[in-house]
Amino acid sequence: MDDAHRAAWAVPLRIALVDAVVAAPLDEAVAMLDWALSSGHFSVVGLHEAFAEAPADVRGIVDWADARSESLLESVMRVTFVHLGHRVDSQTRVGPGDRRRIDVVVDGVVALELDGRSWHGDTFDSDRLKDLAITIQGRTALRASYEMVRDHRPLVIEAVHAVLEDARRPRRRLVAPRGRARRPGVRRTRGRRPWHLVRPARERVSPWGPPGPVTASTSGAT
Repeated sequence: MDDAHRAAWAVPLRIALVDAVVAAPLDEAVAMLDWALSSGHFSVVGLHEAFAEAPADVRGIVDWADARSESLLESVMRVTFVHLGHRVDSQTRVGPGDRRRIDVVVDGVVALELDGRSWHGDTFDSDRLKDLAITIQGRTALRASYEMVRDHRPLVIEAVHAVLEDARRPRRRLVAPRGRARRPGVRRTRGRRPWHLVRPARERVSPWGPPGPVTASTSGAT
């Protein structure tokens, strides 16, 4: 194909983006806008200008876009929970002084990490360490893969809702069982052995022998 034919078929990115967004499902449409912002091809002002001539029930989709979203999965799940009425934050820090970020936080409670194979295949241990840090900071960490989002999204939604429902319930006071566990304690190590248990206390034996039944002769009765 020569340059003249290419020019005839060329479509400005702005027009191509609007056409693609209008034709796509809502979550995929917002994901395109997230990409447009995060890639630097458009600013928020530029997106509003691109959609200025779109139908009135289309233009507002620009307000759904979030440049902080780093993947298709994040965009899709953010839109899913926003559409269900939840407050959703993208790329939230795990905790004070921690540079790691959580993909999606739902209602400030559920830390949803979205694992694409290409990004998380070799980070099993570091991902679990991140989950521990999230838990220490008071959130519940859940993980979903690309396949889970694609094929089992209702199950992911149900799991998030279960955690949120549990968080809303009044907490019962935990009652520790009385008494000590019947196991010997551990005492300070001495010698070569790496551990020592507390020796059981010896029972004191009366010099007069074990107590027997009380009778008239032993009680002093006449």
